[in-house]
Amino acid sequence: MAKARLETDIAPDFALEDTQGNEVRLSDFRGKKHVLLVLNRGFI
Repeated sequence: MAKARLETDIAPDFALEDTQGNEVRLSDFRGKKHVLLVLNRGFI
């Protein structure tokens, strides 16, 4: 059975490209208050 995730658990780091092609990593935002991740698949 999978272990429940806690609010205090740290998400694994990953990297994606922004709209200008620059790499943005989740760890770039560590220590900030909030991270909003939006995946728009309407333009694929």
